[in-house]
Amino acid sequence: MNWKIAFIDDEPLVRNHLRSLLAWEETGFVVCGEAGDGQQGMELVKSQQPDVVIVDMSMPGMNGLELTRQLSEAYPRLKIIVLSSYDSFEYVRGSLSYGAVDYLLKHQLNPGTLGSVIGKVRKQLEERVTQLRAKEMADIALARSVLRDHLLGAEPNLQPLEHYFSESDPGKAPPRFVLMFVQLAHYEVLTARLKEQELNAYLRSVADLCDQATGGYPLSCTVDMDRGRWIMLISSGHERSEHALAQSVLAKAARLEASLKIYMNLAATILTSPFFPSLEQSCEAYHKLARRAEGQVLQPARGGQVAKAPYVTIGQEKRILAAMEAMDGEEASAIIKEIMSVEQQGGANHLERMAGELVQIAAKVARKADIPADWVAKELSVFQHPGLTRDRVQAVVCTIYARLAQELYSMNLPSGQSRHVRQAMQIIASRYREGVTLEETAERLAITPSYLSRLVKEETGRTFTELLTEQRIERSKQLLREGDTPLKELHLKLGFSSNSYFIRVFKEATGETPSTYAQRMKRKAK
Repeated sequence: MNWKIAFIDDEPLVRNHLRSLLAWEETGFVVCGEAGDGQQGMELVKSQQPDVVIVDMSMPGMNGLELTRQLSEAYPRLKIIVLSSYDSFEYVRGSLSYGAVDYLLKHQLNPGTLGSVIGKVRKQLEERVTQLRAKEMADIALARSVLRDHLLGAEPNLQPLEHYFSESDPGKAPPRFVLMFVQLAHYEVLTARLKEQELNAYLRSVADLCDQATGGYPLSCTVDMDRGRWIMLISSGHERSEHALAQSVLAKAARLEASLKIYMNLAATILTSPFFPSLEQSCEAYHKLARRAEGQVLQPARGGQVAKAPYVTIGQEKRILAAMEAMDGEEASAIIKEIMSVEQQGGANHLERMAGELVQIAAKVARKADIPADWVAKELSVFQHPGLTRDRVQAVVCTIYARLAQELYSMNLPSGQSRHVRQAMQIIASRYREGVTLEETAERLAITPSYLSRLVKEETGRTFTELLTEQRIERSKQLLREGDTPLKELHLKLGFSSNSYFIRVFKEATGETPSTYAQRMKRKAK
């Protein structure tokens, strides 16, 4: 996470000095703006909402002490660091009494002193986020418990639920509410196919999709009512237009239906209640929806079995998983295009099922690597639109795999490398087939080739060309272990100009030819 920092000082040289003293992005900050006096500083903070400001004590007009006082009153969560000289130290003491967290002396300003103060402030920011998240989780858990008890007929104190929703609209008129009712189809089949631990994880994923589709904390509260049923209590927030509210609820329901179908290959009955003005009425609204749903819930297939075979074969899934293990989004996209090129009966329905299976494989990769994959659901909004084409479905799924490959690669980069080297290595990983050059990469990073060459050598111990060759050789080893690509075609997948050149480079790197390596791996696998 990058925090935002701003500088407020009437001397441009001091602001330039502050900007250049630290590699701000590497310390977890991004410089969001600068101001030359107190009034400009107030406007900057209002527009940019920084997390931290460094304020000079001696400025014309509104001095740093007065600015600190006003900022502390208007933005109590803002961290203020004051910058002073010896003759303004009385101002420093005053600013600390107004809430400044630390100070820097101009004559001692260097990377060490600045880095020490910034490190302390970053720790305070991180601790605050941890505390806020803990409070948020506690509020969510309590609100869900109260809502569930209320819907089941108990008479709990609804004040925690009122407090939960008041966070979304503080100081405004009380919001109106609507219930969204979700019942999974084929729930019995799902419980028969999955072990208890797998089922619990699966149902948590459904609950997460419900939260994402309806707005999450503090605009909605999702409750698991057991046996594949969820209830979302949704606040109207600031919106007062009846038409806008109705359209918003319809959009949320459509988004949820699409996400369940594509992300998890699930069908569901989704119903919504009319808006009601008080939380007490949510119980009555729930029972009305439950009665409506009784005749609409989809039944499982005969014999409790899912009739249709999967669109993605086991062999194709293994190839996709191998491509993702190599963090090769381009190879995964090629396999996806191959799968989706086969004509199937069923029109848009088969497109949705096929995409659903492919996205589930991506979700499996993300879970195994412990990568949060909430963003996948956001990519699925395309499936809410009519007239869906194969090309559009294919583009969305390929985009998901490309981003997943990039995140996997980022996770596996060595720590301690500079931003430019990390970006260069990502470019090599994604474009090694094209024979990307040092010059092209440097141009993309907006630095000179000689500077990039020096950085790469200093931080990795290898040249740019050696890294490119290493990427190709590692990928060739994996393709050889899979055994699905003919030896004579390997060089085409790896960006080598000819098969003979590939064999020579492979032997120089590994001490054996590709065919010898493949035979050895085959014997080892037996």
